[in-house]
Order: sequence, then structure tokens, then C-alpha cells
Amino acid sequence: MATILRLLPACSRDVLAACAVAGSLAACTQNTGTFKHDDSDPGTDSDSGPFDTGTVDTSDTDGDLDDDGYTPEEGDCDDSSVYASPAREEDTNDGADNDCDGRVDEDWTGVDVAYYNSAGSSSIFSLDAIGRVTDEYTLDNSCGPVWLDHRDGPLSDGTDEWVINNNYAAVAVVARDGTCTDVGDFSDADVYPYGVFGVAAGLDGTIYAATLDNLVVVAEDGTLTSVASWKCNFEAVADHELAAYSLAVDPSTGVVGLFGYFGAFATYDPSSGVFTLLAAENWETSTLNTFSGAHKDGGGWYSPAVDGATGAYGIYKFNLEEASWVQQEEWSDEDWAPFMLAIDGDEGDYYVTANAGWFYTVWRVVAGDGYAAQLYSSDGTVQSRAFYGIVSNY
Repeated sequence: MATILRLLPACSRDVLAACAVAGSLAACTQNTGTFKHDDSDPGTDSDSGPFDTGTVDTSDTDGDLDDDGYTPEEGDCDDSSVYASPAREEDTNDGADNDCDGRVDEDWTGVDVAYYNSAGSSSIFSLDAIGRVTDEYTLDNSCGPVWLDHRDGPLSDGTDEWVINNNYAAVAVVARDGTCTDVGDFSDADVYPYGVFGVAAGLDGTIYAATLDNLVVVAEDGTLTSVASWKCNFEAVADHELAAYSLAVDPSTGVVGLFGYFGAFATYDPSSGVFTLLAAENWETSTLNTFSGAHKDGGGWYSPAVDGATGAYGIYKFNLEEASWVQQEEWSDEDWAPFMLAIDGDEGDYYVTANAGWFYTVWRVVAGDGYAAQLYSSDGTVQSRAFYGIVSNY
């Protein structure tokens, strides 16, 4: 089973519109056009008027101090400002996290893709929003990128180094000049019988690696520390919980998501050290193969997957309440097997690396309608190459 897994392959018009939503032009100030939110509890607010003045209601008892419709528990990252909530779009020039996704002034610009070559000369290349290659970095011959993340994690500005799974045997940091430096050795089969799979960087720069049966922190000096473990037994399904195949990090909380190959899902909270297995897997009965995973801005863990019962590929979201995967998008070109996933945090669209024979491609799947089209494809002339890891750039 372990051998099989190794072979398995990213202003004024707006103001009027806001006023229309409010239901009255009185909801906009005459001098600035600033949208004013209805005051839902005027009896307890310090402003006591019918509309929110924009000042913080320190006597407010509904938990929403700025009256923007969201409490901190509901994702409001700055409850002293009406210009920050999960419902707002990002203003890229105000120095604030308007949409509460953990990033400040971000603007999605495309994806980085790991272009693996088993014969050497692998690379990492950058695609813009319309599929043009904007940069390509040729790597050391000793470097084989499979999983890929920014060294600075989900808050990267797109100019940092990368962290990769290096040929399933090591975790490496890759510089922009292509220099590949191993920082974690997982080649000892007695200690790490499955090798290493998914890698991700946390909000504080901590490097995480999945070994199917452990979540390991990789220190820059090469020290490997297991922070969570679980039962992974391919010989006895009753003694198996999770084969952690891929990792992702929530940019607003730093929580690490662990995606099992057979549909399992777990989280690890570095602030508390708590590991939570939300859904175990049974490879004998599971019909869903979840190839990788990513976190979507605004909340939610997603995976490109195939339903073994129907053969349909799609994008699935993990339902935390029901502890199950729910299909969000589907595409019908079954010749292309999806692999890694990145998500455009601004528009919500999905970017998936996929393989078919000698051809390798990056697909864009439009959120909401399931429309899928190739964003970029190889020319199919090199058998030893493949597209694997993919990560968004801001």
C-alpha cells in the first residue's frame, strides 16, 4: 500500500448599490457617501440613533460592537471598525485586513506550480490569472518538488522562498535562484516507513510535514518533532484512522488541516497543541479519494476528489457539522485526474494540477457554476515530467 501511495500523483455607483441594500438613501451620509449600517439595538447603544454612526458602542450587549453584522465569534477580525468583516471586499490601499482572511491589502495575482522532472532539472514556475508564464526557476538536479508551499506560509507576499517535499525523502527550502537546501531528512525507513508527503508553512514560519501517521515540525537545524500522531495501519482497517496525505493552513487562525487520501480529515491547532480527528477513513468502504487540500478565504477546507462509485471528479468541501465531504463543483472530463489544489482568495475560483499520460495541465474551476477549463498545459514531449504542487500568490 505504501508503494502504491508513493506513485500517486492550487465609487459612487458602489455607494448607491450599498444604499439600495440598506433600503434607504438615508443610510448614506450626504458629505462622504459612507455606508451607514442599520442600528439593530438603539435602546442599548451609546449612539441611540436609528443608524450606526461608525463609532464603537461600548455599551452594546449584542456582541457586535461596530454593528456591521458580525461578531468576533462570527469572524469579525476588527470589531471596532465597520470596514472589517468577512462580508467586505479587500481594499488594497488602506493597510487593513478588510475581508478578515488574515491578509492585509492582498491582491491575488496567480499561482506557483511545481514542475517535477524525475530526470533532473525540475522547476517552479509562476502563472498569472490568464495562464501566462511570468517566471520560471530551474532547480538543482537534486531537487524534486512534489508538494509546495510558500516559505512564509499563507501570508506570503509572493517574493519569499518555497518549502517543498523533496522526492518523498526530505523537506527542503528552495531559494529564488533555484538553490535547494534540505532541512528535514525523512529517508530513514525504520523511523519514517512511509517517507514524507504534504508540507506547509504556518503563520509564524513553522514548517509542518505529514508522514501519513504523524504531523512533524521541521526546524531549520534539521530537528524533527512530532506534534501529533494517530493510527495508520494498512494491514488492519479496524486499527486505522488516517493516512495524512496533504496539509493546508488557515490564514486567519493558523490552524493546520490534514487531508487523508481516503477521505479522512483532521485539524491541528498550534496555539493549543490540540489535534482533532474529525473524520476517520476506511479504505475498504470509502468511495471518495481526496487527493490534496486547501483552505478557502472566508472559511472552509476543500479538496479535489474523485467519487469511486460514479467516477466523477469535483471540488469537495468538508462539512464540519456533519463530518463529511460535500461536493461543490464537478467537471466531466474524466481523462484528467486532479491532484493538487490552490484557491483564489479574492474570487473563490479553484486551480488544480492534473495529469493525463504525457500531458500535464493546470485547470481553473469557476466557483459557483463548475465550469472548468485548462489554464495552462505542457506540450507532452517529456515523459519524465509532471505538474504537482500548486500555491496561490498575492
